[in-house]
Amino acid sequence: MSKDTRYLKQTHTYVFVLMSYLGKLLSQELQIPFIEGDELHPEANINKMSLGIPLKDSDRYPWLQDIINNVSKLADTKNSQYILVSCSALKAAYREFLRKNFIERNIITWFVYLKNDKQILKERMQRRGNHFMKVNMLESQFKDLEEPINEVNTVTVEADNNLSLVKKIIHENTNKYLPQFPQHTNSHN
Repeated sequence: MSKDTRYLKQTHTYVFVLMSYLGKLLSQELQIPFIEGDELHPEANINKMSLGIPLKDSDRYPWLQDIINNVSKLADTKNSQYILVSCSALKAAYREFLRKNFIERNIITWFVYLKNDKQILKERMQRRGNHFMKVNMLESQFKDLEEPINEVNTVTVEADNNLSLVKKIIHENTNKYLPQFPQHTNSHN
């Protein structure tokens, strides 16, 4: 994991969680605000994904901007040093777009890359039911994925570990650089 000390002098820290379920769980356990990135997709994106049409960069950048705007607004109104948000940020360019725009707003960006096996993700997607992104979209997601290797402020976790271990790894890695990050609890194993 890389560390860029200029990011540590900022006021707020935001951790990006790539799996909604984990973001919600950590938010509840650690009493940290959570933004569900999927809820910020415009209707046109939802319609495309519902029909099995992969999103293009031109579809994703306005969505990423909405995430930036919502996180910034929450940072300005909540008295919380940390905010969790679910966001796929599949490509390096998307992550850099978020980093650049957040740092301009005095926000430090951390990405938690939950490295997942395609079959496990497929099974999870099948269980979630009414989500607009259907299982047939998984292949396009893996096609677009650029793993965040050696990127600044990024934690990579094998997501097929048990949930307790995933949370522990995230906590241990972020605490190396963010000692005030709320303590992990043992509930919801």
